Amino acid sequence: MANSSTAAAAAYPLLVQRYGVAGVTPSSSSSSMATRVFSLPAMKLLDVNLPEEMCGNTFLETPQGLVLVLMTTSSPPASAFLLDPRDGSRVAELPPLGEGELPAHRRCVLSGRPPEPGCGVLVFDLESPALLFCRVGGERWSRHGYDIGCYDLPEEYCPVPKRRQLFDVAGVGGSSLTFLVESRGDLFLVAIAFEGYSIGGPYDVHVFRMDFSAAAPGPAWRRATDIGDRAFLVGGDNSSGASCSASGCGVKANRIYWINGFSEDEKRNLYVFSVEDGSVETFDTFESLPGAPRQTPFWLV
Repeated sequence: MANSSTAAAAAYPLLVQRYGVAGVTPSSSSSSMATRVFSLPAMKLLDVNLPEEMCGNTFLETPQGLVLVLMTTSSPPASAFLLDPRDGSRVAELPPLGEGELPAHRRCVLSGRPPEPGCGVLVFDLESPALLFCRVGGERWSRHGYDIGCYDLPEEYCPVPKRRQLFDVAGVGGSSLTFLVESRGDLFLVAIAFEGYSIGGPYDVHVFRMDFSAAAPGPAWRRATDIGDRAFLVGGDNSSGASCSASGCGVKANRIYWINGFSEDEKRNLYVFSVEDGSVETFDTFESLPGAPRQTPFWLV
């Protein structure tokens, strides 16, 4: 059933926390779970019902705000589609995809929004250099490998060369985290640095914009001190990064919203960085529920 409530749509972007029920660890397809929602415009927990298609079925959120849903609780069980969680509408039907075909650790992105016919849907395997791909209006999913070289590791540590995969763009690198964010045709890199190797803070954040027009040796990252009427949402499940219009979504402009999925803080504090002056605000989000395992929170834009 579509959730067409104007109030519910106005609560987006959301930070969603899933809890297991009766000691069951929640998963993207678990029906034994409870969900709590933190609204960025309201900066507090709200009672917002997610579309029923996201309950009990496997789903993958995307930086473009849509959700890839695999219907595992109905017939045919392999049917797939793109869902707009704001109103529960099915935006595009996709070729069938079985849950067993998905990589265990994955990230889904779209080549455009709205997903018109021909738009690409990609599911990256975060553990190997491979991805699943289909097009809106296409007939099937296909699996592709790619080669971007190998890690530079000592032979005594790794005698067999280990191939790189695209998880590098959003992984832990030394004492910092990096996130790629596409916004209005621009490519940004958000780098959050820790003090030493402590993940408990304090933090320093830098934003870079890719300059594709740079002279030889080619494209280069340039420091950005203003991202305009935009807010970047980074961190959480799959170390994802997304962009939204600040004025359009009722959030602060020129800000980075980061949820620290590595923190041991029970409330998993939300950090809001100013791109202009580097100042930071922290907000409490979710409290733990006794005896209820939980997933790392994820964004719905």
